[in-house]
Amino acid sequence: MKRLKKCLAAVMALAIMATATACGGTDKTWAVKNDNLTVPIGAYIYNLYSAYQQADSQKEDGSKPVLEQQIEGKDAAAWIKDNALRQTKSILVIDDKMKEFGLSLTEDEVKQVSNQTANNWTYIGTDMDTYGVAQSSFNLAYSDYYAKYSKVFDAIYNKGGTQEVPEADIKDYFVKNYTAFSYVLASQYDMTTGEAMSDDEVEQVDKDFKEYADKINAGEMTIQEAATAYQTSSGQETQQLNTGVEDFVKNPSSYPEEFSAALNSMKNGEARMVDAAGMYKILLVKEDVTAKVQEQLDNDTNRQNILIAMKSDEFKDTMNKWTDEYQGATVNEGAIKDYNPTMFVPKESSSVPVSSEEEAPSSEGGEESSSSEAA
Repeated sequence: MKRLKKCLAAVMALAIMATATACGGTDKTWAVKNDNLTVPIGAYIYNLYSAYQQADSQKEDGSKPVLEQQIEGKDAAAWIKDNALRQTKSILVIDDKMKEFGLSLTEDEVKQVSNQTANNWTYIGTDMDTYGVAQSSFNLAYSDYYAKYSKVFDAIYNKGGTQEVPEADIKDYFVKNYTAFSYVLASQYDMTTGEAMSDDEVEQVDKDFKEYADKINAGEMTIQEAATAYQTSSGQETQQLNTGVEDFVKNPSSYPEEFSAALNSMKNGEARMVDAAGMYKILLVKEDVTAKVQEQLDNDTNRQNILIAMKSDEFKDTMNKWTDEYQGATVNEGAIKDYNPTMFVPKESSSVPVSSEEEAPSSEGGEESSSSEAA
């Protein structure tokens, strides 16, 4: 009889445990995982936020909220959620690829990752806290992810990589896609006080720069001499000569539109005075980009930037392919379904109502107020 009671007690205990588990529901502290890594739900929320911002920047109709539009032929909300999940899965993929290539972050790189996270958190931490994203989740989804992304990129395309890009190809890409230039910039506003130049002062700069351009084109002056002359005439303590190389296709907004437009129509060695939106007067000279090749490739940072410009789109496509084909991820559907792009709609906007099915979740369903997340 005692044995029977003990057996019944054990059965009851198991039943109670099963009931408690059922009542507790899904563990909502994580988003995706594999045998080696569990990605916290906060990383997914951050990627959802990032995808929302990306979609908003790509919307075609600036007068309508992004969630009322389509992105790349798909309902914006669906596009955002699909991209957020893919990006979250790619955290597992990039971690696996680091192991596959025998890579790891050095001690200095780990410190750089930590510092980058801390610096960015200064600006976005308040918003991330509001959405239930802990700093450790942001670190995993952003700083740590892109440090590893860069290491895998180099293991493929850089010197000694599995698909090492020949130096001749890098040089060829640079010459075909980059523009070299020198310029002297004169702001039409005092950079300290914000006070505008007088009409007479603007007219004088316009006159001087056109005169310098004519002399450079006639071979009577160099851009360096023009910069020195302007420093003297303007009474500035430092010279305003700048030089640069730029891929204006990849970085169309790096300089004023008038700046790149002028360079596109100029010949090597030609000088021109450019008026940039009434904000600046620019004395601009287009340089021979072929003369800059070796200088750029001898600088490790510059060479890396050129390589990234060459192969970033290809590597992004490769990462997407790896992620889409990845079979090792377990997705916590019960957790991620609680989060929708509507949670990022500004509160003052009533154009996209939050339905009962798409309410922004409380901290109970997220990372337990961010303090006890699964990291």
